[in-house]
Parts: sequence; structure tokens; C-alpha cells
Amino acid sequence: MGFGHPASWALGLGVLAGAIAGTVVPSQTPAEELRHVFGFVLIFGPAIYALITRRDEYWTSKHPYLRFIVFTVSMMTATVLLVQLVVLLLGDFGVVARAVEFLAAVAGFVVAAWMTFYGGAEAVWDEFLERTDTNW
Repeated sequence: MGFGHPASWALGLGVLAGAIAGTVVPSQTPAEELRHVFGFVLIFGPAIYALITRRDEYWTSKHPYLRFIVFTVSMMTATVLLVQLVVLLLGDFGVVARAVEFLAAVAGFVVAAWMTFYGGAEAVWDEFLERTDTNW
């Protein structure tokens, strides 16, 4: 796999993940929200590039658009749930709350990475089929 394919996916998914996490983490001003988004893009973009290049057989085993859907849905769901749980428990602002909200957003990314690159989606799908006694 060359540089262009993983780089283009990393850029797109990194911006998407950064936008999701950056807008979900509470901020006091629009400028602070923009810093959140930009910071998460700088973290998530290179991480996605590394995941795609290290797990290229897994990435290409199913169509990349299917992986995109899995990543997007799991990133939105996990990040929103985890960050909002922290906001509910610790409140919107404060040093501890800000640190834990950042960690919750990163944990949402980790869940999305596991679902997309390490077989999480397949494990969830298999568990669903087993529990519903469905033949696929």
C-alpha cells in the first residue's frame, strides 16, 4: 500500500473524528471549541494513518466505505456517550472535568478504532446473530 491511499483516509477520518470529539467536549467559547477540534485532528489523523498502514490487510479485507461507516457510527456513539456521562457526573467545567472529558473523547476514539481495525464490529455482529438466533 502506498502513501496516498492511507493518507487520504487518515486525513478524512481524522478530520471527522476530530470534529466529532471537538464539538462534543464542552467549551466556553467558539475559539476554544475550534482548538479542541484542531487538537483532536492532530491526534487522531496520525493515529488513523498508523492503524491503516499497520492493519492494511484488515482494512482492505472489506470495502473501505464499510469501514468508514463502522468508524463513523462507533465514533459518534462512543464519544457522545462517554463525554456526556462525564459531563453528567462531573459537570461542564473545572480542571478535573476538562481532563476527564478529554480522556473520554480519546476513549471514544479507541472504541471506534477497536470496532474498525481490530474486529470489534465483527465480534458485535457475531454476538448479535448468536443472541437473536439468526442465520446470516
